[in-house]
Order: sequence, then structure tokens, then C-alpha cells
Amino acid sequence: MRRLSFVLAAAAAATAVHAQTPPELRVRLAPGPMDQTAGKGFVDVTLTVPQVDAAEGAPLLTLPVVIANTDTVANTLTGLKAVDALGEVPLTVKDDPVAIAYARRWLAGRAVKGDVTVTYRAPVDNTPPTRGSGPPYSLRTEGGGVSGVGNTFILLPEGGRSYRIALTWDLTRLGAGAKAMSSLGEGDVRLEPGPVERLHRSLFMAGDMRRVPAEVKPTGFSAAWLGDPPFDPRPLMTWAGELHGWMSGFFQDPTQPPYRVILRYNPINAGGGAALANSFLLTWGETAKDPEGLKGTLAHEMIHTWTAGGLGGQWYGEGIAVHYQALLPLRAGLIKPEAYLEDINDTARRYYTNALNDTPDDQIAPRFWEDTRIRVLPYDRGAMYFAVLDGKIRRASGGKRSLDELVIEMSRRRRVGEPVTDAVWLELLDGALGPEGRKVHADMLAGRLMLPEAGDFGPCFTRTTARFRRFELGFEPKSLVGAVKTIRGVQPGSEAAKAGLRDGDVVTYAAALDGVQGDQKRTLTLNVTRDGRTFPITYLPRGELVEAWQWRRVPGVPDGACGN
Repeated sequence: MRRLSFVLAAAAAATAVHAQTPPELRVRLAPGPMDQTAGKGFVDVTLTVPQVDAAEGAPLLTLPVVIANTDTVANTLTGLKAVDALGEVPLTVKDDPVAIAYARRWLAGRAVKGDVTVTYRAPVDNTPPTRGSGPPYSLRTEGGGVSGVGNTFILLPEGGRSYRIALTWDLTRLGAGAKAMSSLGEGDVRLEPGPVERLHRSLFMAGDMRRVPAEVKPTGFSAAWLGDPPFDPRPLMTWAGELHGWMSGFFQDPTQPPYRVILRYNPINAGGGAALANSFLLTWGETAKDPEGLKGTLAHEMIHTWTAGGLGGQWYGEGIAVHYQALLPLRAGLIKPEAYLEDINDTARRYYTNALNDTPDDQIAPRFWEDTRIRVLPYDRGAMYFAVLDGKIRRASGGKRSLDELVIEMSRRRRVGEPVTDAVWLELLDGALGPEGRKVHADMLAGRLMLPEAGDFGPCFTRTTARFRRFELGFEPKSLVGAVKTIRGVQPGSEAAKAGLRDGDVVTYAAALDGVQGDQKRTLTLNVTRDGRTFPITYLPRGELVEAWQWRRVPGVPDGACGN
């Protein structure tokens, strides 16, 4: 009897462990042959969703229709089919209300129980997006291969359940030499239990990839790209690998997960990027093909690996990334003080000439995509906010403490799973500055001007002023939101009006307005359709001349003292 009791107890324990182990979601990606000339192709996707228990009419699958002003394959995928043990499951569609970001759900036409196999074809199309600026998430083909972010083409099971994930690739149709990688690892991977949304925070690439380093290791830094950009990416990516190692030390990160960088072409926001799980996308294009000019984006997106999420706005993640994007490479000896000064002044010029720089933080999210002047505030005002805090902390502590200490602590908390909230940040500010820290924070959120002291960027630099023209489109910025862009509110006497732009013109454009806003000399070209004719209008989107804060080099201070 004692032996029987032991066996029964062991069996019960094994059953309990099995019941607690999340089931395995299987994802198979099979890219088809890519037509490089047409810029088109497809990826066949197969999902095996385990242990489904859905009533008739319940949501079975989901995918954003638009995310961050970027279209997904929700409207263009073909051949969608869901099959369980009883056969094909009828599916109906239900969309969230149309907005800047909204999702689609596929509802079960009957009750479903058990494993469900989902198949569909996701199209690859290099046609420039009609919506305008947005992160480079979409599926794209280059060099006979394909890349994209999961949030634009991988349907997820509804419900937020935890899964083990098995990702496999079928590269047969991409030809000899094709390999695959993702934010999740090299080739086929199996993941421990976790949120299914990991697939949407991951980038994917397959094809005849070029790699740095040439010998890819399971952990640590690795870069990949397809085809042949008009510059050699290898020196740039070697630089990025050195910076990644240095940043790991700065943030006191003892882990060595795989960290992947994908480089690819971008027809709209060239030079921009997108941070993802243990990875990021860096893009080049006709206006961004100087490797030196891409270093800032590399550093910025890399910093997101360690910046805390979970805070109320983008002021933390983006502000920290801008604050450190040139400072850390300077400390690492990977750029010169002149490059750091240029970075400071680029941010300062765009911030202090911005006519909307007093917009409160709580208005940024709802207005994020309607106006580039709103969109850049978490970056520009956030960076100046952290420079102000750094200066105050150094002065209050007699140089013994700095912003670094607080940011590294936030990174540690994030890494070990402790809360990283606005309240936690304010507690850290209390410890460093007392009530003054909370006042600066409240002022930043309210939209008050963030102005660092003359020496807050270190002993090599001091504050000065210069005159610049404000960024001014010359018409209602919301005219450029949406797939069809109809100009409204052309301002008499503006540069746009002088160039011939009129109310009612339907336009397209292929420029990132955030970058145009930051460059005093950069023109904007709108392709105008009017009365059945299409023609370009090019003008300099600038308005009144205003005075703005800048920084300059202090003579006689050696380069070695500039790392603050």
C-alpha cells in the first residue's frame, strides 16, 4: 500500500507539473521566391495553436490593422484558413474603431476545442507606404531575401496566454545559401514560457545574409543585411559591436543574450530605426547613406535595450536615448567631442525653435502622429530634461553623483523584474535632489522650458545663442495624416503658398518630417495631384527667425575632459 500511495502521489505531482507547463505554440515561416525587380514576394505562415477553447463568436486570432502609422498585412493577406479536429473553422472579422492604431480580430464561426492549425500567405511589397512617416516594420525584400517585424504579419492567438514557442523556417524557395535569423535567435529556435506578444516585438530576416562578425555566435552582438548598400556596412557594424560591449558595461548588465541588428533600405524615413526585443532595425536610403551619419541612430536604438519601460510617457525612454546617444560613444572613445557637440546642438536647435515646445506631456500621445513638432518633444524636451537633472545632481552632490546612477538603477530594476514606474523614478529623484527633483519633473510634464545651465554638458562646452528659422509647413499638419492626404489651411505668405500649394491639393511625399524639421536647409517635395495633373512642388518649410540656445567649445579644455 505504501508503494501504491507513492506511485499515485508521484503521478499526481507529474500531472500537476504538466498542467502548469504552458503549451507550445508552433510558428513556421516559409518565404517564397522574391521578385527583386518588382519588389514583391510572399511569406507563407503556419501557426499551430494548442489547447484552444473558444465558443462560437469568440475571438480566435488578432493582428493590428495599423500600428504606429504603419499598415500591416491584415487587409492584404490571402488564403487564411483555420482547421481543428472537426475540420475548417469558419471565420468572421471584427475591427476596432478606425484610428491611428487599431486591431482586427478573427472570430470563430463555431465552437473550437483542441489544437488549431492556421495557414495564410503574407504579401511582401516594397511600394512606399501611403501613410507617410512610421517605423520600418513592414515586410520588405532586398537581395533576394526578406525581412520585417512580427507585428505586421504574424497573427497571434487571442487571449494573452503564456506559451512556449517553437519557431521553424522553410527556406527552400529562397535558394542555396539562404539562412534565417530573428530577435529570438539564429534559425530555428525554441523559447521558454512567456507572452505570445514576443513574436510581435521581434524582427525576422531570411536570405543570403551578410554578417558582422562573419562567425555568428548564439549570444552577443551580430549584424545582418541583404543585398549590397551603396556603402560597406562592415566598418559601421564593427563600430556598433564595440559600442554594444561598452554599453553593456556601462549599464552593468551581466547577461549576454543574442543582440541582433538588421540594416535595410527605407524609402520614407531613411536613417531612422526601430528598437525591438534584444534587437533593432537600422535603415539607410537616398538621404542617409553616409555611415558616419548612421552612428547616432545605432547608438540611440541600442540604448533602448537597457532603458526602462512601463513609465507613463515616452519622455523617459526617448529622452534617455537622446541624452546618451552621443555621450556614451564619446566616453567609449568612439567619437570625438566635435561630434558630441553637434549632437547637442541638433537637439537644442530643434527644441528651442519648436513653436509647440510648451505642449504638455499628456497631449503628446493623442496628437503624436498629427504633427511632427509634437512627435519630437519626448526626444528633444526629454533630452534637455535629463541634462538639467544631471547638472543639478552633480552640483548638489559636489560632483560625487550624477544622472548615471539613477539610470543604471532603473536598468537594474527592469532586468530583475522589479517595478519601473513613474513613482519609482520620482523616489530616485527624491533621493538625489529632494523636492527640487519633483519640481523639475512636474515642469517638464507641464511643458515648461527645459534649459540646462551653461556647463551642464561638461567642462568642454558652454552656452550661447544663435538665430534660426522655425519649422513651418505652411498648412494644417493634420492634412498629412491618413492614406489620402488633402491639403487644408494653406497660410497666405508662407513658403508653401509662395511655391504654389493650394487648399484641396492631394499630395504624397517620401520624406521623414522629423528629419526635415531638424535640418534648417532641407527642402520638402510634395507630389501634388490637382485637376487630373500630378506634379512636384518643392519649398523650404521655414517661418520666422528666432533666437535659440546652443553650445560651443570652451577653448583650452583638452578632449579627455569632455566625457562629463
